[in-house]
Amino acid sequence: MLPFLLIVEEFETRSKLEQIYDNYKKIAYWTAYDILKDHYEAEDVVQDAMIKVANIIDGIEDVNCNKTRALIVIIVRNLSFNIYNRRKKIINTNYDEIELISEDIDLDEKMIKLEQAEWMAEILGKINTSYADILILKYYYEYSNTEISNLLGITEG
Repeated sequence: MLPFLLIVEEFETRSKLEQIYDNYKKIAYWTAYDILKDHYEAEDVVQDAMIKVANIIDGIEDVNCNKTRALIVIIVRNLSFNIYNRRKKIINTNYDEIELISEDIDLDEKMIKLEQAEWMAEILGKINTSYADILILKYYYEYSNTEISNLLGITEG
């Protein structure tokens, strides 16, 4: 994360990005790891997500709120699914052989994941998650169609 922050010239922007990274790196990492089952790819996704957040940093008003956390999770989840789908096309992996490293997860992280899952399931449980993410970004975060397509790595249509 340090090399990326060195290229950000404005102190306030760099400080805001550092706060976002410090506050949400664990939830972002475990969201990516839950999908990809690979530590290195999960770390890469978190870094890519921070780069995407840097592009929209002016639209983030409060760093310490559920709205910002949800935005980070949506970006990370979509980046992870993109990598997962690309990987699935290339290699057919037997995921039963992959060992989960659960001893690294403490109780707080499990509670955060549970709270996040319950919240998302309650509100958007009746529609496809891809559509739910788009709706959240469009109507809750008020991003344009172009911004949403850039964030999620999908076509605007």
